[in-house]
Amino acid sequence: MDIIYQRRSIRKYLDKPVEKEKLVEIIRAGMAAPSSENEQPWFFMVIDDKDILHKIPEFTWSAPVLKKSPCAILVCADVTYAKDPEDFWWVQDCAAATQNMLLEIEDQGLGGVWIGIHPEKDFVDGVKHLLNLPEQVVPFSLISLGYKGKIKEPTDRYYEERVYYNKWGEEY
Repeated sequence: MDIIYQRRSIRKYLDKPVEKEKLVEIIRAGMAAPSSENEQPWFFMVIDDKDILHKIPEFTWSAPVLKKSPCAILVCADVTYAKDPEDFWWVQDCAAATQNMLLEIEDQGLGGVWIGIHPEKDFVDGVKHLLNLPEQVVPFSLISLGYKGKIKEPTDRYYEERVYYNKWGEEY
């Protein structure tokens, strides 16, 4: 459980590439996430091309960190994996995969930060166009990652006043 508390959003990295073996383990952790009806709609793209990393913030205001990142991992969903075309459970599946990957990034001695893409239309369209994603593939999130250029102390974000039992407003 300590890894959950140690994981912090890191936006400053050393100028050092991330080894392929670590990237594989991070993606493996993403693929170990729970998935609605075990559809596992996720696909992952490692991006270490500096030109691509620098273009993404042009249409994704939440991604300036990519200009100084050694790499990022794009989490996508192929919506054809859903049993029902109107099924949006893939969003939760990709969120679980993203969180697993952030925990593995910490476990690998790296730092990372979750950059939301979906459902912001301009972000989705920009990423799809830049990376030549097929129509049925929706970019969900980007994880910027690298060797930590800044260390943050673990934090406890438990707030008793946000916990109710059985009914809203009832304390334990």
